[in-house]
Amino acid sequence: MLNKFTIIGLIIGSIISILGASSMIDSLSTPNEIQEDSVTFGVGNMDKIQFIAPENSSQSITVTGDTFDIKIITPESTNDVDQSFKDKASFSWTTTTSGEITIIIQNTGDSEFTEDYKFELERDPLFFTYSILVIVAGIVVIGFSAGFSARKPKGF
Repeated sequence: MLNKFTIIGLIIGSIISILGASSMIDSLSTPNEIQEDSVTFGVGNMDKIQFIAPENSSQSITVTGDTFDIKIITPESTNDVDQSFKDKASFSWTTTTSGEITIIIQNTGDSEFTEDYKFELERDPLFFTYSILVIVAGIVVIGFSAGFSARKPKGF
């Protein structure tokens, strides 16, 4: 017969292992992470965005403000930009090779500027390892809880 501590440990260990397995399945089924945000910066401020873009991923950014300078550096030089803009500027491109993308935006106007972006990023390969560690932790909890129901030898 199972002890109540064993049953509780089995339930908790199973939940931990299921969470780790679902995280692993999610990272395998969607290897790219999508990051969307809208940020506002004050007069004279600068924003620098750097990330690793996977192969055949789509990137887009829209900047709205009085006047601003934008510099975009991509793995392929065909998408590079280094210009000054007024009011609004929108950029959208697909990277054909994986590599680092750097975007530098400097506010040169008299009002704040807003940037809206949607980037497709490479997922960190360590997340797969973290999922395995969570699954192992669940199995360890199940193993320790099984010890509560084991028959104790005479003398203990």
